[in-house]
Amino acid sequence: MNIQISVVIWTVICFMILMLILKNLLFTPVLRMLDSRKEKIDAAREKKAEIERLTAENQKYIQEQKELDLEARKSAAKVRVQEIQSEGKKKIEAAQRESLNEINAYRDSISDECEKIVKSVAPEMETVTEIFVNNIISHRV
Repeated sequence: MNIQISVVIWTVICFMILMLILKNLLFTPVLRMLDSRKEKIDAAREKKAEIERLTAENQKYIQEQKELDLEARKSAAKVRVQEIQSEGKKKIEAAQRESLNEINAYRDSISDECEKIVKSVAPEMETVTEIFVNNIISHRV
């Protein structure tokens, strides 16, 4: 049960090499993917805020409709209120559809990026692991 300095040194060297390889092949691409995902999530949050703003605007239009109906029950006033409400609904529906499409596109692209990273790193990781295990086994024997 002696500590062999050469084995310790080779183990440290192999570990350092493994860390360098992992940094270049795994950590950097994953961090890039996470940064891009964060940007997409921030964009989706901005779209959500826009939808909430449009929803509040629509509520304002609905309130206007109620006030106009109470003030004057004339057909001209009712037509104008209905136009305002339908415009607001159309804007909100269009913004919601656009946001949902963008969110789905972001989800798909994030999923695709994740799959690409896994596929690109997996074969290299097997080789690196095999080399590392062979080095460990050869030094113990």
